[in-house]
Amino acid sequence: MSKLYNLLFLLLTILFFSCGEKNADFTPASRVSDYLPVQIGKFITYRIDSTVFVKSGSKMEVHSYQVMHRIVDTSRDNLQRLTYIVQRSIRNADGSSSWANNGQYYITPLESSIEVVEDNLRVVKISSPMLTGSAWKGNAYLPLGPYEAVFGTQAGKEMNTWKFKYTSRGDTSIEGQQYKDVWSIEQSNSITNLPPPPTNPGYGSMEVSSEKYARGIGLVYRNCQIYDFQPGYGDNGYQPTYAGFGITMWMIDHN
Repeated sequence: MSKLYNLLFLLLTILFFSCGEKNADFTPASRVSDYLPVQIGKFITYRIDSTVFVKSGSKMEVHSYQVMHRIVDTSRDNLQRLTYIVQRSIRNADGSSSWANNGQYYITPLESSIEVVEDNLRVVKISSPMLTGSAWKGNAYLPLGPYEAVFGTQAGKEMNTWKFKYTSRGDTSIEGQQYKDVWSIEQSNSITNLPPPPTNPGYGSMEVSSEKYARGIGLVYRNCQIYDFQPGYGDNGYQPTYAGFGITMWMIDHN
């Protein structure tokens, strides 16, 4: 009897400490509203490096700016959902020029997701459950080839099928700034034949996009590179060309 008692005691002890260890490592689920908080008057200023293709797409340049995103008002979307209006303002990279209007976009916070509408393109930026590996089709509302008409690129043509995925949560450093409790979201990581090989280069495309959201602050980092490479044909003098755009942005100020 005593041997049976000792065995049961040992099993219960192991079970108790195993549960204790799991509870110690347990991280409670996040709420979407904590990572993209919205209220009138809130602002975030970003440094932006914008990749553009000039001289008929034969040359790549990077133009840098500061852009402030400020929530200025609320409205109702076409489904009568509460929506926050965000005013963008732009100035030069060193901040020495005056702010100029740079358009608006809209944030619609829902119970289990947050939608952003910019240039009439609706994207589900954050979605529940916020767990590592959890995925959703954040671009499901986008049309086929949303940037083809404006930028003349085939890259991102089927970006409405992209699966956004939470890849990590934790403290991180971005451009020398430390942030606590940041969710990293991978939206796409597809690179084909870029950079082009020096001999016999063929079509190439870049579809790389990710974002980082800090608890209590919002978006603190974004990298979006959507462009393609054409090796050149007889009708353009066999001139290799790029088409599309790239944006890298990180927070430099907020309230």
